[in-house]
Parts: sequence; structure tokens; C-alpha cells
Amino acid sequence: MNRINKTVSQIWDDNYVVPIYQRNYAWGEDQITQLLQDIYDASQNEESNYFIGSLVVLLRTDGVFEVIDGQQRLTTLHLICKKLGILKQSHLSYDSRPEVEEFFSDLFASKACDEFLEDYSKRDTRKIYHLVEAFEILESTGIHTHAGHDDDMVVSLNSMGDEVKNKMAEYLNNNVILVRTILPDDTDVAAYFEIMNNRGEQLQEHEIVKALMMKSLDEDQRKVFASIWDACSQMNIPIQRSLSSLRNNDYPIFGPEYDSLREDLIRLYRLHDSNEGFQSIDEILSKSDIEQTDNEVYPEEIEYNSIIDFPNFLMLIFKTYDSSCQLNANYLQETYDKNQSVNSMDFVERLLKYRTIFDRFVVKTTGSEDDVESMHWIMKKPYRDKKGSLRFRNTFSMANGEPDENEAENDVQKRIVKQLSMLQVTFRNKKYKNWLFDYLQFLCENNIEHINANLIIKFLDEWMLSFYNQLLEKNDNESKEWVFESLGVDTPHFLFNFIDYLYWVESRNPKPENHISYIEEVKDFDFKYYNSVEHHLPQSYENIDQVNIDNIGNLCLISRSGNSSLNDKAPKEKARIVPGLYPKRRIMYTMTQNNAGIWDRKSIEEHCDDIKNLLNKRESILNF
Repeated sequence: MNRINKTVSQIWDDNYVVPIYQRNYAWGEDQITQLLQDIYDASQNEESNYFIGSLVVLLRTDGVFEVIDGQQRLTTLHLICKKLGILKQSHLSYDSRPEVEEFFSDLFASKACDEFLEDYSKRDTRKIYHLVEAFEILESTGIHTHAGHDDDMVVSLNSMGDEVKNKMAEYLNNNVILVRTILPDDTDVAAYFEIMNNRGEQLQEHEIVKALMMKSLDEDQRKVFASIWDACSQMNIPIQRSLSSLRNNDYPIFGPEYDSLREDLIRLYRLHDSNEGFQSIDEILSKSDIEQTDNEVYPEEIEYNSIIDFPNFLMLIFKTYDSSCQLNANYLQETYDKNQSVNSMDFVERLLKYRTIFDRFVVKTTGSEDDVESMHWIMKKPYRDKKGSLRFRNTFSMANGEPDENEAENDVQKRIVKQLSMLQVTFRNKKYKNWLFDYLQFLCENNIEHINANLIIKFLDEWMLSFYNQLLEKNDNESKEWVFESLGVDTPHFLFNFIDYLYWVESRNPKPENHISYIEEVKDFDFKYYNSVEHHLPQSYENIDQVNIDNIGNLCLISRSGNSSLNDKAPKEKARIVPGLYPKRRIMYTMTQNNAGIWDRKSIEEHCDDIKNLLNKRESILNF
């Protein structure tokens, strides 16, 4: 086979076709955002090349390359190159998929990306939903300019300065490398495709790091190290459940009630329980601990999705040893190489502590990650029920009885879940979770059973206030205008979510002296992964010459699908109040309804003044 490293510009010297047997394009926000972030990070070192993966193709008789493996990456690159102005014409086609062909034809025929998306928002895009969504993501997803540092800014390709964008485009074109493999002409493509899709997964970096860290350990230590590491790697399963082998009667690592962490017992377990030798299946099944684990019934609500993956969680642990550590799993092996002096058993014990605290005091989601509206936030703690089985209930529940599946949240639980979910939806990327690192550091200063809910609330509110103040300082200018007043779609998403959080807190405060307008309209809601800025008075609306539609008084944060459906509707049509609306959006709708469906310059400026008043009283609202 002919294996050649090719730059992106060299890749587009040829044309490609996705055959009918390939599945549809399916990349979502996480994969696209990660790819963009990786390209941006790599572009900061213009001397280096960035290898982006492989592309397996077969040369057809018409000179077009049939894509056998790498379709998702190639399609995403195709879209990015169009967005950055690298490509003027399409180099990618699809067999027997006319709707996809039409999408790319229209995309490359359009001069303005926003007009293209506006046009497609009016069409039936069910068959090409992921492609349309992918291009919307490219328009608005956040890229960290200096992740992990105080001067970090989050920008989109739309808000990025021309000089920075051109630098990124040039790097992508000339320094991003694909390994393109051309299969021999006589290859049985169907068989090869089946093999590629059923092949085992490549060894991941965290597995390599695990092996390297175990090299210096003796056999008994390795068993314990591997047990803890493997259990911690299952981020969507509670640690007490995945590490049931350490939940025994002789050395109860998680305490007799499963709700603490006895770090001192790990070493005892290592010395006495690890060297059990070979056991028959009958001997294993006869152990009472196995019987107990098998008979436990795990409530459905503890099946959740973690807000961070294991490689990036490892980076949080490395940062506790090395403050210069980048919270980006792309640098995992490099970070290990710099910190080889770290004691392996100390590291895995710290990993277990952080993971145990993470499970109990950090929110997770239930429901489908692909359906924003179906997601629900949970935060659970383990306990031992009357039968001795491991069960879970709300972390800050004060009840003594057995919980049902829908145990009600008390006020403290609601407040902390609101804080954490607000931070998570704002900083969604599984990399660069500085807020999570700071939070876990704070929690780990105390024993698990002594962590105080009110101190958590105070810490998280302080973190939000500090971040808002940093945004003000970074964007400070000589103008008398409030720096966030008229940024339109470039308004930081943190700001929208912080405003909604302040509204929610104030609506529950028995302190009328703050005098926040429309506070009685605020109802409970859940933070969602909303990332599209909506103009209540649409950009295309008539007679807006005297109206600043980019004023924050005219903006709210909604889902991408919601933005598409509301795109050109008049404010009167949009202003339908339904349960679960974010406070700011609900207030805008209430104002519209109270004004006979009219939303004009006066309304926008009035709401903007209310927002300024809310933010000016932020410390009072949060009791500082």
C-alpha cells in the first residue's frame, strides 16, 4: 500500500466520494469543538506539524477517491475549510444522497455563511440535520485562546480577529497532516470496510500512562493500582459500584455505610488482601461479597453521564502535583513524562479520593446527551440501606427514611445543582475545566463527611463573581458604555447564564430592598446546553434602523434548533410563555405580552437597564 503524509492543501488537490455503504455524517459538538480547539492550539507553534489522523481511500477509474475510512473527519475538515475561506469549491460528493449533494452545492455557492444558514433554517433538513448543525457549531462554538492561563479568552470563528483567523487558516492548510492510505485496486472493499468497522480500539494514552506508572510497583501493588485505576476510568458508574472489591468487611475503604473514604485502609488492603493467588470459579462465587454485589439492585437514576472523561480527569490529578499542567488530555503522556517522580501509589490514592468526591459533589446528567431538553441534572451520595445494599440519594438530603426514585430536592441541593449546572453548560468542553479543578481542590481540603453545603454555595458564588469581574477587566475600554451592552452574538455565554442565575437566586431571596424589575415573573428552570444567541427582535425585521438589535436587552440564549425555528418570527409570535423558560427570556416575553405584542427600542433599552441593575447588585443578591 502507498502510505503518504499529506497536508490539508494537498488533500484538496483531489476529489473524494463517500460511497453508499458508509453511514451518514454524525459528528456532534464535542468532536467538532475538540478538532477546532486542537487545530487552534497547534497553530500557536507555526514550526510544528499536527497529525490529525488517517484517511483510507480507493482510487476509482474516474480519478475520484472513494472514502473507505475517515469520512467523519474528512467531512468536518471540508466544512472548516469552507468556513475559513480555504476552499472555493467542493471536493466532496456522496453516492445516491441528493439532499447531501444539494447541501454542499448550496454551501459553496453562497457568499455569506449566515445567509446560507438562514436559508436552510426554512427548509426541511431532517435528512441532513447533522451537517446543518455542524456548520452552525462552526459558526458559534467557543475556542480557548490561552487555555489554563489568566488571560484566556473564549472566541468563536465569527468573533475571532482577522489576523488570528488567517493564521489559523494558513496553519490548517499547510501544517495539518493526514496520513492518506491508497488501497490496491484489487481490494475487496466490502470486506475491508467490515474489518475496519469491527477492529479493536487503538491503545489509548491513559492506558499507556497506566502501564508506565505500574512499572515500578511490586505484584501486590500492581493489583491494587490496576483495580483502582480501572474503576476510576468508568466515569459513568459510581465508584462504590465499580470498585466493589474494596467494599468489604475487613477493610471497608468506603466506610461501613459506603459514604466515606478510609484512605488509611488502602495500604492495609494492599498488604493483606491482594495476594490471594489463583481461585476457582466456585471459590469466587462462594464469597459473600460477590453474592452481595450481584444481588444489589441499582436504581435507574444512578445511570448517568459524567461531565468529564477519564483522560481529562487524570489531567486534573496531575495538576495537583504540577500547577503548570494544561487541563487538556492531548498532553497526557507529555505531562506524565514531566512528572515521572510522582509516586505511583500516592497518585492512585489521590485519584481515588478525587473521584470519590467528584461522584458525590459534582453534577451529572441523565437522559440522552443528543436531546438537550430531555436531560436532567443529578447529584447523589451513596448509603447502605437496611438490607446492607449500596443505594443512592440526593447528596444533601437530610431525610432518614428510604428515598423513592423521585426524592425531592431541598433548597440547599437545588442551589448547588443550579450553580454547578450553570458552570457546566457555560464551560461544556471536557478539556480546560479550570472551574472544576478549583472546586475539587476546595472540596479536598476537607474529609468527605465534613464538607459543608453552605461553604460550597459561598465558594461557587465567589468563583462566578470573580470570573465576571475578570471579564469586565479584560473587556474594559474608555467608552462610558457598559462593555457587554452591544456585543450581539459575541456576548459571552457566561454572562447570559450568570444573569439567569442571579434572577433565580433573587427570586428566592426574601430581600425586597434589591428592587429587581419583573422578579415575580421568575420561575424555576434547569440550565441546558443552550449555545445559540437569539435576537428577540430579529435581524431581518423591518423598520429597525433606529434599533440596536445587538443590545443585550434584545438577546437571550436558546438551543440551536430553537434559534432556527424562531429565526424570522416577530416578537409577538415568539413570546409564548411555557414552563422551563430561562428567567431573562421569560421576562422579555412577559414585557412583550404586556405591551400588546410590541417589542421596540424602548423595550430593549428598558430591559438592558434592568440587566445592568441586576448585575450591579450581584454581590447583594448573593449575600456578599
